[in-house]
Amino acid sequence: MNLPAHHKPGQDADGFVLPYVLVVIFILALTSAIAIRSLNTSGQIIIDLNADMLAEQRLATAEADTLYVFLTSAGVKGGIDTSNTVWTAEEELDGFDASRLSDGALWSAAGGGRVSKYASGEVSVIYRDTSGLIPINQDAPEMMAMLFKGLGLGLNDRKAAAAKLADYIDQDNRRRFRGAERADYRLKRRPRPSNAPLRAYEELYQIIAWDDLLTPQMNKRLRDFTTLTTSSAYYRTKFLSSELANILGVDGEGKANTTLRRQNIDIADLASLIDETPTLQGRFIFSTPKISGKIIVRVVELEKSPNAPSGPFRRYFIFEETRDVGDNNDNIEGKTFLPVFTALDRRVQ
Repeated sequence: MNLPAHHKPGQDADGFVLPYVLVVIFILALTSAIAIRSLNTSGQIIIDLNADMLAEQRLATAEADTLYVFLTSAGVKGGIDTSNTVWTAEEELDGFDASRLSDGALWSAAGGGRVSKYASGEVSVIYRDTSGLIPINQDAPEMMAMLFKGLGLGLNDRKAAAAKLADYIDQDNRRRFRGAERADYRLKRRPRPSNAPLRAYEELYQIIAWDDLLTPQMNKRLRDFTTLTTSSAYYRTKFLSSELANILGVDGEGKANTTLRRQNIDIADLASLIDETPTLQGRFIFSTPKISGKIIVRVVELEKSPNAPSGPFRRYFIFEETRDVGDNNDNIEGKTFLPVFTALDRRVQ
């Protein structure tokens, strides 16, 4: 077969191969870019998971260290003695005067801050005696209404919220004004009230109309100001945060609002108000960096129970959450953060 003079062998093949090669190169480049991006994403995920794991390890270790200090420290006026001071019988009768302690030995139970340092980072620890928090499981609607006022609720809403809470935890089926009992829950096709103390803050959302009365932010603040413990009959003014003291109308000398005192405090509770020695139960707020710009916050309550057959202490988990660094507000009264362990031989691990 005679080919035209202008046609060269292989011309059609060369014209097809070059675009094909370019397409293959483009696909390989795109695949490589996707693979590199996936590797970077996977690497960042691994870094974040490792940071979270280290944060969890720090929190667990700091909690164990704090528990040891709490169990081995004596309760003195204003807080606990972390120096393992040997107290005489006369000093014990005198009320464990903290002025006899060396500098740094007293860990204030009114929001005192300490720090645990480890090779992977630091954990700050805030200690507040639970008597410096409002016992939410007490049947005291007037006190709760005052607290709700401090959270920003209007008059009718705070009275309704306090009444519904009181009806939910009391043991009777008598409906209070603005409250709600079993019949109200049946009409709304909701589980009936427990008529028992709250065991977790999540139970608050079971209270009828609670979601309509309090915003999520108010519920978070409520956790900061209250305790679920049933062992405390009332708060002690010595251990109130300045913000909570202002809400409750407690003056600088620790005197409670006259109306509130008349309605909610009997003689025994009035004596407890001015007691400066912490109880056997404290709330501890642990916080440590988690990832860039974030911190993880864990709140637990530890209770000494030396005579309990089940063990020398009880641990109550309150909540845990991740916050932005600027959102971490734990009512720290003092800015000085001493080590959790005050002994000189306690070094960075």
